[in-house]
Amino acid sequence: MKLIFKPMLFYALLAFMPSVVLAGNEPSLMLGPRERLLVLAPHPDDETLSSAGLISQVLEHGGTVREVVVTAGDAYVGSVRRETGKHNPSRRDYFRYGETRLEESRRAAHLIGNGFIHLDLLGFSDGAIYPDLISHWRRQNPLRSDFTGFSQVAYRVAKDRGVAQDGQDLRNELVAILRETQPTIIAFPDVMENDSDHAALGMFTLLAVHDWLVENQHHPIKPRLLAYLIHWQHGWPTGSDWGVPVDWSDQPLLLPSDLPLRGHSRVCVHLTPQQIRLKRSALAEYKTQQRIMADFLAAFVRNSECFTLLKPYENNRLEHVIEHWRHVRKEFDNHPLSRSRI
Repeated sequence: MKLIFKPMLFYALLAFMPSVVLAGNEPSLMLGPRERLLVLAPHPDDETLSSAGLISQVLEHGGTVREVVVTAGDAYVGSVRRETGKHNPSRRDYFRYGETRLEESRRAAHLIGNGFIHLDLLGFSDGAIYPDLISHWRRQNPLRSDFTGFSQVAYRVAKDRGVAQDGQDLRNELVAILRETQPTIIAFPDVMENDSDHAALGMFTLLAVHDWLVENQHHPIKPRLLAYLIHWQHGWPTGSDWGVPVDWSDQPLLLPSDLPLRGHSRVCVHLTPQQIRLKRSALAEYKTQQRIMADFLAAFVRNSECFTLLKPYENNRLEHVIEHWRHVRKEFDNHPLSRSRI
């Protein structure tokens, strides 16, 4: 199940501006020879939809890539019904579906990286990230999935099988991954996303990055933070709700014009024909998703991937940025075109 919402929290953090050159309508993201890219995804397939081209280019430049898929995507009711042929799937059905989706992410990562992508499958329940942020923060009060019935990570392939599904444990896990990876680029969901797990993972990312930067305040770290967008409104991206997949590979995937810039900037990765074909092939590995929303997946196979590049802020201080975020968020929620869907 996908819970759609507009978050009422904060948008903040530190990113250092890259050198850019103009390429088309948007600046191009410039990559160094040994970047360390960390891609954070709420569900299996989000890492490929958002960043397959970026991942390919980092690897081609001699860098390293780590992908973290937080949930198993196990609560997509319509897809589970389609896969099982049951109107009322069992908890075991949802769990098996989650196992399948995690394996799809593994196959896609292997295809894109030829075995050189470090993939972490955290195995949280689909729909758990937002509740963990706002109402299930402590280990003593973990979220129990209404679909699989588990209150702890139960998937055998999960990085931390048995961990309670609570906000603090997720935050700690993300901080530990940041410590291990020391990323120079972090791609993560924009907190403006029109999906609860996506927006909440964006917020968890900001919290974890803040913790990591504070730990290293005497040894300045300068990661670039790239916020990606998967779920928006008004039929973005074009073709994502047409019912049939269309080839958009000769078109750019620009961020929507009504996505607030919030004082940040935008950058794009421009894909080669070979990288476009690789992204299409990787998305074909998500067979469960292809069977139910092939049009949506196809809409992301284009000749660019664009991100919001967070502006820098100094001294690891969040207070003024949090206040700025609340002001921007309030203005957007009051806009006549803005809708919260749950």
